[in-house]
Amino acid sequence: MHFTRCLSHIVTTLLYAIQISNACTICTNESPEPIMYSPAPWTLKGTIYSFFLLPGVGIPLFGDLPVKAFPPLERQYPEAMAGTYKGFLGMIQVIRYTESPVGPYDELLIVPGFFTYPGPDGSNITNVRVSRIYVSQKYTAWNGRENWNIPKHIARFDWTTDAGGGESVKIYPFDTSGDSSESGPSEKPFFQMSFSPLLHGIVQIPFSTHLYGLLGVNVTLVQPPVPQGQDVYGAMVGTQTAKSVVPGQSSDKTTAGTINLSQAGGDGEETGFNAVGDEYYPNFWPGLLSTNVGLRMEDATITFSEPVVWSV
Repeated sequence: MHFTRCLSHIVTTLLYAIQISNACTICTNESPEPIMYSPAPWTLKGTIYSFFLLPGVGIPLFGDLPVKAFPPLERQYPEAMAGTYKGFLGMIQVIRYTESPVGPYDELLIVPGFFTYPGPDGSNITNVRVSRIYVSQKYTAWNGRENWNIPKHIARFDWTTDAGGGESVKIYPFDTSGDSSESGPSEKPFFQMSFSPLLHGIVQIPFSTHLYGLLGVNVTLVQPPVPQGQDVYGAMVGTQTAKSVVPGQSSDKTTAGTINLSQAGGDGEETGFNAVGDEYYPNFWPGLLSTNVGLRMEDATITFSEPVVWSV
């Protein structure tokens, strides 16, 4: 029996090694390599742009979250949005991953704040959640949903760099045009921002998410199950259990700056809504200013732990 278990483990390890050797490492949505499972934990490298959502400035003092807090697919399934929204503190980030287990990709994520949700032992716990997220390729979309219930969908990211060291991005989702197959990008951007470093980015300091723990902020993400989609890439895998994951971010080259969130020319500007009902706000999110204080973390190390999994 012991020999059989050992042999099975060896075979499984060899098969996984073969998969990794054949996996796509410079991946696009047009890459012919099949989507393969890349299990947690993950360690990635990249540049992070982030700004906070605070009470009254992105975190609603009264009322509910905007419709656009959740993707169109997940909005059709109450279990994918389950939990009681508490707010407190949130964040929006744009990340350019240069290294990952599935190759380089770009990402926009929205953490609108804390939610109360049934934990592993059945009692309620209060944690942050990624409620909406876009990535630039199918391989990370599938694995993010499968590994951690991160509700990833695909988008096109258009970047520009200015002479002063600033960066701008416009993001065109594949799921905001009313096409359930998510076959191509929207005509107008769902999100756009420009980052301008203070003092041309000369002043750089270390920064890490470990600092949140010192302030009593638990960064563990608790994610409800995600539904199965019908996208053309086969990336919208569904799950049946709740999962939690501990993310980490650190950089010795962190720069403060300003983030311009003007959405002029964005999707839904003329009517107030896009084709799937996402609200248009002049500065993307209710309560946010046109100019916000933000951070850029260059040469950052990003980690995602193995998930804790439980039935709900």
